[in-house]
Amino acid sequence: MILLTGSSGYLGSRIAHALVERGTPFRVLVRNPDKLGLVPAEARCEIVAGDLLDRKAVAEALRGVRQVIHSAALVKMWVRDRRDFRRVNVEGLKALLEEADRAGVERVVYTSSFLAAGPSSNPDAGEGLENHGPYSNEYEETKAQALDWLRTEGFARFPVVALLPGVVYGPGPPTEGNLVGGMMRQYVSGKFPGLLGSGEQRWSFSYIAEVVQAHLAALEKGDPGEEYFLAGDNKSLNDLFSVIRRLTGVTFPVRYLSFATGKMFGAVEVARARLFNHRPKLTPGVVEIFKHDWVYSSEKACRELGYRVVPLEEGLQKTLEAGIG
Repeated sequence: MILLTGSSGYLGSRIAHALVERGTPFRVLVRNPDKLGLVPAEARCEIVAGDLLDRKAVAEALRGVRQVIHSAALVKMWVRDRRDFRRVNVEGLKALLEEADRAGVERVVYTSSFLAAGPSSNPDAGEGLENHGPYSNEYEETKAQALDWLRTEGFARFPVVALLPGVVYGPGPPTEGNLVGGMMRQYVSGKFPGLLGSGEQRWSFSYIAEVVQAHLAALEKGDPGEEYFLAGDNKSLNDLFSVIRRLTGVTFPVRYLSFATGKMFGAVEVARARLFNHRPKLTPGVVEIFKHDWVYSSEKACRELGYRVVPLEEGLQKTLEAGIG
């Protein structure tokens, strides 16, 4: 039996569907079962309703489980109580691993993030990069802290494989984790506000179907204590929109916003969020992320997990054919 966390998120939902397609019995721990989108009788999926921070619910979800895919995380630009990031992304990981150890789990595949490794301008950069700040936002900080804890303590205590996806894109629900899908939807509808900076910043674009398959492969092939970059096609943001224009035939000009303008707008958005309890469209922390290159090598994952780096144009074409996520 496999336990999957994060099954209502962008990546986690695609992992759930892949398990359904394989006919693999699995269980999910989810706060709101109504968001799961799977029919248990058809999906061979058991549901445990509960929070990652609820030890009793986690222990129940782990009963009889042999393997875990832990994709749950707080993936937000902003939340009212910033301490929630650490509670979920760091303390939640520790609690899950401790309960998994008590339950006799043999393997945990943990979804980290390229942000945990820090900015990189070297497309040959591999595993082991360290990110000690300064951090752009609480999500980057807590994912980096979680990975650092694994390296200093967690890997030695628990059978964990850490996967570090790049900027994941492709079909899927329009969550905050589906950043590229949101940018595409805005652009083709003529509502894209603009790129921050010059657009020459490079990202590692990881096609979601390959990221999903790598998670499943890591259950059997990943070595505990090891990290694997699931990076992708290292392209600039200008390259991204050039491909989108070519594939869609939409030719709206891309506007460019200075980082200073973005920071001011983000500060106003955060102030409005505090006053009116709405989701900000931008934050100063997100602006900081756009200042850097985030490119890496997936050579190790390709060699050991059978991961495939999908060319950006191929991945975007598949995304458009499926309907923008």
